[in-house]
Amino acid sequence: MMNFRNLLLLLVMASVGLGTLTSCGNSEELERLQRVNADLRSQNRQLQQQVNALKEKEEQLAFLSAQMGDVKARIVTNHGPIEVEFLADLAPIHAFNFITRAESGFYNGTKFHRVIPGFMIQGGDPNSRGDDRRLYGQGGPVVAIPHEFNRTPHEPGVLSMARTADKSAGAGSQFFIMHGRSPGLDNEYTAFGRVTSGMDVVDAIATVPTSPQHRDQPVEHVVIERIEVHR
Repeated sequence: MMNFRNLLLLLVMASVGLGTLTSCGNSEELERLQRVNADLRSQNRQLQQQVNALKEKEEQLAFLSAQMGDVKARIVTNHGPIEVEFLADLAPIHAFNFITRAESGFYNGTKFHRVIPGFMIQGGDPNSRGDDRRLYGQGGPVVAIPHEFNRTPHEPGVLSMARTADKSAGAGSQFFIMHGRSPGLDNEYTAFGRVTSGMDVVDAIATVPTSPQHRDQPVEHVVIERIEVHR
Protein backbone atom coordinates (compact mmCIF):
# COMPACT_ATOMS: atom_id res chain seq x y z
CA MET A 1 0.00 0.00 0.00
CA MET A 2 1.27 3.49 -0.85
CA ASN A 3 2.33 5.43 2.27
CA PHE A 4 1.66 9.12 2.88
CA ARG A 5 5.20 10.14 1.95
CA ASN A 6 4.98 8.53 -1.52
CA LEU A 7 1.48 9.88 -2.07
CA LEU A 8 2.67 13.37 -1.21
CA LEU A 9 5.56 12.95 -3.63
CA LEU A 10 3.21 11.99 -6.46
CA LEU A 11 0.94 14.93 -5.73
CA VAL A 12 3.90 17.29 -5.85
CA MET A 13 5.05 15.76 -9.13
CA ALA A 14 1.60 16.23 -10.62
CA SER A 15 1.40 19.86 -9.56
CA VAL A 16 4.88 21.21 -10.14
CA GLY A 17 6.50 18.66 -12.51
CA LEU A 18 9.49 16.40 -12.12
CA GLY A 19 12.00 19.17 -12.67
CA THR A 20 11.12 20.89 -9.37
CA LEU A 21 11.90 17.74 -7.38
CA THR A 22 15.56 17.63 -8.22
CA SER A 23 16.29 19.58 -5.02
CA CYS A 24 14.00 17.64 -2.66
CA GLY A 25 16.68 15.20 -1.52
CA ASN A 26 14.82 12.14 -2.75
CA SER A 27 16.78 11.62 -5.97
CA GLU A 28 16.59 7.79 -5.86
CA GLU A 29 12.80 7.80 -5.63
CA LEU A 30 12.63 10.43 -8.33
CA GLU A 31 14.83 8.39 -10.65
CA ARG A 32 12.68 5.28 -10.03
CA LEU A 33 9.51 7.17 -10.86
CA GLN A 34 11.13 8.61 -13.95
CA ARG A 35 12.05 5.11 -15.11
CA VAL A 36 8.51 3.87 -14.40
CA ASN A 37 7.10 6.80 -16.32
CA ALA A 38 9.42 6.15 -19.26
CA ASP A 39 8.45 2.45 -19.32
CA LEU A 40 4.75 3.32 -19.26
CA ARG A 41 5.20 5.78 -22.12
CA SER A 42 7.04 3.14 -24.14
CA GLN A 43 4.34 0.54 -23.48
CA ASN A 44 1.67 3.05 -24.42
CA ARG A 45 3.41 3.80 -27.73
CA GLN A 46 3.66 0.08 -28.50
CA LEU A 47 -0.01 -0.51 -27.66
CA GLN A 48 -1.05 2.43 -29.80
CA GLN A 49 0.96 1.05 -32.73
CA GLN A 50 -0.75 -2.32 -32.30
CA VAL A 51 -4.18 -0.69 -32.16
CA ASN A 52 -3.44 1.30 -35.31
CA ALA A 53 -2.23 -1.83 -37.10
CA LEU A 54 -5.39 -3.73 -36.11
CA LYS A 55 -7.57 -0.85 -37.29
CA GLU A 56 -5.78 -0.85 -40.63
CA LYS A 57 -6.27 -4.60 -41.07
CA GLU A 58 -9.93 -4.29 -40.09
CA GLU A 59 -10.41 -1.55 -42.69
CA GLN A 60 -8.72 -3.69 -45.34
CA LEU A 61 -10.94 -6.68 -44.58
CA ALA A 62 -14.03 -4.46 -44.56
CA PHE A 63 -13.05 -3.14 -48.00
CA LEU A 64 -12.52 -6.70 -49.28
CA SER A 65 -15.85 -7.85 -47.84
CA ALA A 66 -17.71 -4.96 -49.46
CA GLN A 67 -16.15 -5.77 -52.86
CA MET A 68 -17.55 -9.31 -52.69
CA GLY A 69 -20.97 -8.40 -51.34
CA ASP A 70 -22.91 -9.36 -54.48
CA VAL A 71 -20.50 -11.88 -56.01
CA LYS A 72 -21.84 -15.39 -56.63
CA ALA A 73 -20.50 -18.59 -58.15
CA ARG A 74 -21.87 -21.42 -60.23
CA ILE A 75 -20.18 -24.78 -59.66
CA VAL A 76 -20.75 -26.61 -62.94
CA THR A 77 -20.50 -30.40 -62.47
CA ASN A 78 -21.23 -33.38 -64.68
CA HIS A 79 -24.33 -33.85 -62.49
CA GLY A 80 -25.58 -30.29 -62.96
CA PRO A 81 -24.91 -26.77 -61.64
CA ILE A 82 -24.80 -25.64 -58.00
CA GLU A 83 -25.28 -21.93 -57.32
CA VAL A 84 -23.64 -20.45 -54.22
CA GLU A 85 -23.40 -17.09 -52.49
CA PHE A 86 -20.67 -16.04 -50.08
CA LEU A 87 -20.56 -15.03 -46.42
CA ALA A 88 -18.03 -12.34 -47.19
CA ASP A 89 -18.75 -10.41 -44.00
CA LEU A 90 -17.95 -13.45 -41.83
CA ALA A 91 -15.12 -15.03 -43.83
CA PRO A 92 -13.71 -12.50 -46.32
CA ILE A 93 -10.36 -14.24 -46.74
CA HIS A 94 -11.99 -17.61 -47.49
CA ALA A 95 -14.50 -16.07 -49.90
CA PHE A 96 -11.72 -14.21 -51.71
CA ASN A 97 -9.57 -17.35 -51.75
CA PHE A 98 -12.35 -19.38 -53.37
CA ILE A 99 -13.34 -16.65 -55.85
CA THR A 100 -9.81 -15.98 -57.09
CA ARG A 101 -9.01 -19.69 -57.44
CA ALA A 102 -12.25 -20.19 -59.36
CA GLU A 103 -11.47 -17.25 -61.67
CA SER A 104 -8.00 -18.65 -62.38
CA GLY A 105 -9.41 -22.06 -63.33
CA PHE A 106 -7.74 -23.79 -60.38
CA TYR A 107 -10.80 -26.00 -59.76
CA ASN A 108 -11.47 -26.90 -63.39
CA GLY A 109 -11.32 -30.67 -63.89
CA THR A 110 -11.08 -31.50 -60.18
CA LYS A 111 -13.57 -33.86 -58.60
CA PHE A 112 -15.86 -34.24 -55.64
CA HIS A 113 -13.61 -36.99 -54.35
CA ARG A 114 -15.34 -37.66 -51.02
CA VAL A 115 -19.10 -38.04 -50.61
CA ILE A 116 -21.01 -39.10 -47.49
CA PRO A 117 -24.82 -39.05 -47.64
CA GLY A 118 -26.37 -37.17 -44.73
CA PHE A 119 -23.06 -35.44 -44.10
CA MET A 120 -21.27 -33.63 -46.97
CA ILE A 121 -19.61 -33.70 -50.41
CA GLN A 122 -15.97 -32.62 -50.63
CA GLY A 123 -13.86 -31.40 -53.56
CA GLY A 124 -11.21 -28.92 -54.61
CA ASP A 125 -8.13 -31.16 -54.42
CA PRO A 126 -5.79 -30.57 -57.39
CA ASN A 127 -4.61 -34.17 -57.02
CA SER A 128 -8.07 -35.32 -58.06
CA ARG A 129 -7.41 -34.26 -61.67
CA GLY A 130 -5.28 -37.37 -61.99
CA ASP A 131 -6.23 -41.01 -62.02
CA ASP A 132 -4.39 -42.15 -58.89
CA ARG A 133 -7.19 -42.36 -56.33
CA ARG A 134 -4.68 -42.95 -53.53
CA LEU A 135 -3.68 -39.28 -53.78
CA TYR A 136 -7.19 -37.88 -53.62
CA GLY A 137 -7.74 -35.68 -50.57
CA GLN A 138 -4.03 -35.06 -49.96
CA GLY A 139 -3.42 -32.12 -52.28
CA GLY A 140 -3.59 -28.36 -51.88
CA PRO A 141 -2.01 -25.04 -52.77
CA VAL A 142 1.49 -23.87 -51.88
CA VAL A 143 0.18 -21.24 -49.44
CA ALA A 144 -2.54 -21.83 -46.82
CA ILE A 145 -4.92 -19.22 -45.37
CA PRO A 146 -5.87 -18.54 -41.74
CA HIS A 147 -9.10 -19.91 -40.33
CA GLU A 148 -12.11 -17.63 -39.93
CA PHE A 149 -14.33 -19.71 -37.66
CA ASN A 150 -17.73 -18.07 -37.23
CA ARG A 151 -21.24 -18.53 -35.90
CA THR A 152 -22.71 -20.11 -39.07
CA PRO A 153 -24.18 -23.57 -38.30
CA HIS A 154 -23.10 -26.43 -40.54
CA GLU A 155 -26.47 -27.33 -41.99
CA PRO A 156 -27.57 -28.52 -45.47
CA GLY A 157 -26.29 -26.25 -48.23
CA VAL A 158 -23.54 -24.53 -46.24
CA LEU A 159 -20.23 -24.15 -48.09
CA SER A 160 -17.27 -24.68 -45.77
CA MET A 161 -13.51 -25.16 -45.94
CA ALA A 162 -11.73 -28.44 -45.28
CA ARG A 163 -8.59 -28.54 -43.15
CA THR A 164 -6.11 -30.95 -41.62
CA ALA A 165 -6.25 -32.08 -37.99
CA ASP A 166 -3.60 -29.47 -37.21
CA LYS A 167 -5.51 -26.20 -36.86
CA SER A 168 -2.30 -24.19 -36.97
CA ALA A 169 -1.76 -25.33 -40.58
CA GLY A 170 -4.68 -23.22 -41.82
CA ALA A 171 -6.86 -24.09 -44.81
CA GLY A 172 -5.99 -24.77 -48.45
CA SER A 173 -8.17 -25.25 -51.50
CA GLN A 174 -10.41 -28.16 -50.52
CA PHE A 175 -14.00 -27.30 -49.65
CA PHE A 176 -17.20 -29.15 -48.87
CA ILE A 177 -20.93 -28.60 -49.16
CA MET A 178 -23.08 -29.84 -46.31
CA HIS A 179 -25.69 -32.49 -47.11
CA GLY A 180 -26.84 -32.91 -43.51
CA ARG A 181 -26.53 -31.10 -40.19
CA SER A 182 -23.30 -31.52 -38.21
CA PRO A 183 -23.01 -29.32 -35.07
CA GLY A 184 -19.59 -30.80 -34.34
CA LEU A 185 -18.17 -28.79 -37.22
CA ASP A 186 -19.45 -25.45 -35.93
CA ASN A 187 -16.61 -23.09 -34.98
CA GLU A 188 -14.17 -25.82 -35.99
CA TYR A 189 -14.36 -25.34 -39.76
CA THR A 190 -14.84 -22.08 -41.64
CA ALA A 191 -18.26 -21.68 -43.25
CA PHE A 192 -17.93 -19.12 -46.04
CA GLY A 193 -20.95 -19.56 -48.29
CA ARG A 194 -24.23 -21.35 -48.91
CA VAL A 195 -26.12 -22.98 -51.76
CA THR A 196 -28.88 -20.81 -53.23
CA SER A 197 -29.90 -23.21 -55.99
CA GLY A 198 -29.00 -26.76 -56.90
CA MET A 199 -29.50 -28.69 -53.67
CA ASP A 200 -31.02 -31.42 -55.85
CA VAL A 201 -27.57 -31.71 -57.47
CA VAL A 202 -25.94 -31.89 -54.04
CA ASP A 203 -28.43 -34.64 -53.11
CA ALA A 204 -27.61 -36.55 -56.29
CA ILE A 205 -23.85 -36.31 -55.73
CA ALA A 206 -24.10 -37.25 -52.04
CA THR A 207 -25.92 -40.48 -52.87
CA VAL A 208 -23.82 -41.79 -55.78
CA PRO A 209 -22.36 -45.30 -55.29
CA THR A 210 -18.94 -45.25 -53.64
CA SER A 211 -15.91 -47.46 -54.15
CA PRO A 212 -15.30 -50.37 -51.76
CA GLN A 213 -11.54 -50.05 -52.37
CA HIS A 214 -11.33 -46.28 -51.85
CA ARG A 215 -13.35 -45.06 -48.90
CA ASP A 216 -16.13 -42.54 -49.67
CA GLN A 217 -14.91 -42.01 -53.24
CA PRO A 218 -17.56 -42.15 -56.00
CA VAL A 219 -17.25 -45.16 -58.27
CA GLU A 220 -17.87 -42.90 -61.26
CA HIS A 221 -16.08 -39.57 -61.10
CA VAL A 222 -18.09 -36.51 -60.10
CA VAL A 223 -16.25 -33.79 -62.01
CA ILE A 224 -16.19 -30.06 -61.35
CA GLU A 225 -16.03 -28.96 -64.97
CA ARG A 226 -15.59 -25.29 -64.04
CA ILE A 227 -16.66 -22.65 -61.54
CA GLU A 228 -18.19 -19.52 -63.01
CA VAL A 229 -17.93 -16.36 -60.89
CA HIS A 230 -20.46 -13.59 -61.55
CA ARG A 231 -22.39 -10.71 -60.02
